[in-house]
Amino acid sequence: MQASEEEPLPGRCRDWKALLGPGVVVVDVWATFPSAGWQMELRKAEDQGDDPEELILERIVTFPEGYQPPVVRGIDVHWEEQSDIEYKTVRILPDELTLDVLDRRNAPPLNAEKA
Repeated sequence: MQASEEEPLPGRCRDWKALLGPGVVVVDVWATFPSAGWQMELRKAEDQGDDPEELILERIVTFPEGYQPPVVRGIDVHWEEQSDIEYKTVRILPDELTLDVLDRRNAPPLNAEKA
């Protein structure tokens, strides 16, 4: 998915990326929340459904008890797993968002020097 040019809303996610590398699958996202104590993580869902080419992740959000200063907080969330499965899509629950996986297995390293 392409990055949004709009301001992210509190508790919202943008700039999702799903990559398949040699022996690894990676999902990254940028999230914003209305105060400093919020946390977010991605977890692999227990039920992976019937499609072996689709990875299903759950977006888990926790928030602090008590008063938190009303300061917008941005969080980079990173999930990765060692895997040789050739995923084509990643579905994020409970949002029902589906990401296409970018296959980087045969691409040159991002930091490779040009000859």
